[in-house]
Amino acid sequence: MSKRAGISLRPTFLPFTPWTTIEDYLDVLDSVEREDLIDHVDPVQYTIRLLIPPGSYLLNRPEMKEHLGALDQASFSYVWAHPDPRMDRLAHDVFGAVEKGATFAEVRALAEAAARRPPSAAGPIEHRRVRGRPPRLSESWFC
Repeated sequence: MSKRAGISLRPTFLPFTPWTTIEDYLDVLDSVEREDLIDHVDPVQYTIRLLIPPGSYLLNRPEMKEHLGALDQASFSYVWAHPDPRMDRLAHDVFGAVEKGATFAEVRALAEAAARRPPSAAGPIEHRRVRGRPPRLSESWFC
């Protein structure tokens, strides 16, 4: 619908929470590809991790307590660990790759490896279609 109206979307995500599974993460990537939004999503959006600052409502939630660690004064956020250690490794790996300029295909490959899935059979996504980057700000590291 937005394409027909000439509107360029700039989706943002919160892909790393204590409740997000690897399958959920792959579903986000599948949706981005299926909706032809690869060029609309800044890669940093695949790295965003839930921040829990002092005073957050989540601190009082019983389902959060098992994941919660100490307050990290430097980031003004509580540390938390995912119940599936593969998700914490994936978050770390995706962040490192994106920081070095990773493409959507590289992010997908990391997620598929974390999920212990064979790589996508269709080949590098960036080479299967004509790219057309929508208008954007010069800085993509925002959330």
